[in-house]
Amino acid sequence: MTSELIGIIRREVAVTDEEAAYILDHFREREYKRHAVLLRAGEVAHEVFFVLKGALHQFYLDEAGNERTCNFVFEREFVTDLESFSYQTLSPSSIKALTATSCLVIRCVDLVDLMRSLPCMSEFFRILVERIAAKSIKRTKALLSFSPEKQFRELLEESPEVFQRVPQRYIAQYLGIAPESLSRIKKRMMAPAKS
Repeated sequence: MTSELIGIIRREVAVTDEEAAYILDHFREREYKRHAVLLRAGEVAHEVFFVLKGALHQFYLDEAGNERTCNFVFEREFVTDLESFSYQTLSPSSIKALTATSCLVIRCVDLVDLMRSLPCMSEFFRILVERIAAKSIKRTKALLSFSPEKQFRELLEESPEVFQRVPQRYIAQYLGIAPESLSRIKKRMMAPAKS
């Protein structure tokens, strides 16, 4: 399973077998039960998680105390609260396991050591952070500019597994609509075309 991590890294940067072994030494495999909290809002994000198996849900609470979903994370993806992790400040978001989940986990201090020791890891995380930033900008634009139907269509095209693996209420939160509205959109857009 740990070779999946090296495979993802090697898609972006060249890594020797010796470097791969050194990288893996910095990660610890951890199991989480369904509903386990990996990061709680108000704590500092000291770790980055790479999902080997399972599904995670990242969310925050708005001023009224309502849960707002901002991210879903599946196999072969990384997650943390980037702002909290980068600046070691309190995290505005929480990360929770939607299913029993297995992750490779690296602590902030170990990641800093890894990036200092291996230029390839420094480059890999630079690429990763750029991708996360681009995804975040795209998501903000969609929320501000697109109709719920268009957001639904984009999510269906980009991450169809969300609809099989995530409870509907979280998908509705992610799209910024009520669960009933999501049901109507889903019915309308996923209904077979009449010939």
